[in-house]
Amino acid sequence: MNFTSKILNLNDEYIQEQKRVTMYLCPALHCAGRSTESNKRLKFSHDDEFFNVEKRVLEFSSNELPCLKIVAGSLYLPKDNPRKPLGEDAHFIDELFQTIGVTDGVAMKGHVNPKRVLEEAYKNTNSKGSSTACIVTLKSEKSTIVAANVGDSGFFLIRKGKIIYKSPIQQRVFGCPYQLGNCNADNPSIAQEMELNVEKDDILMVGTDGMLDNMNDSKIEEIARRAINENLKAKELAKKIGNIALYNSFNRFADTPYARASKGRHKGGKVDDITVIVAYIQ
Repeated sequence: MNFTSKILNLNDEYIQEQKRVTMYLCPALHCAGRSTESNKRLKFSHDDEFFNVEKRVLEFSSNELPCLKIVAGSLYLPKDNPRKPLGEDAHFIDELFQTIGVTDGVAMKGHVNPKRVLEEAYKNTNSKGSSTACIVTLKSEKSTIVAANVGDSGFFLIRKGKIIYKSPIQQRVFGCPYQLGNCNADNPSIAQEMELNVEKDDILMVGTDGMLDNMNDSKIEEIARRAINENLKAKELAKKIGNIALYNSFNRFADTPYARASKGRHKGGKVDDITVIVAYIQ
């Protein structure tokens, strides 16, 4: 995987497109209320990197119809590689359209239909290489999340400290995940699509294989319960998960999902770029 990690093409045309489709994308439009204008900051890529984007965003309030939203934070830990100091993972958090996503290697562009995100990225990428991807969007008017996943990135849905759903891994054999790219046969048609019911206070956790290969489900549940009890912010929980995954990746004796999946061919953790996005559903 040697694609340059990109997330959003923040040009004027794209911003204008977001303004136009706000009228039918924003679930809050179903709520009776007044609108105000505000500026939003769109966060993407690395943990502390922001691009300020001038947008007009319609915000609505209502006492009649409660609308769920996601409040998200992230952590990115690239592995030590002098030739690629920024690593190969990329991620985005789009608060306007309540959409989050991770990739392991390739450029992509954020919209609200996860499958279309993959199709647009695939169609508009000319560089050599390939990438896994996982994109999740909240449909608050239906109280569901819609996801599209390719390869060994993925997500957890956690409710009251218990994992109630874990996205399946797509791979041909161990260590060979499905990947989008112009140098192999995989394309967006192979993406797994799913729609899940969500509730207030659920936790959505999205990660690349650097997190998933080094974190056991039981440990994730333990940390999530602690985060709930301690009222940690989403970003703080993402940091806890990412740092433990990093520690396990260097531990040659750790009991990890990667080691178990290898069936004796590998022991301990797997050194890799680690990306974690945590989204609280409120």
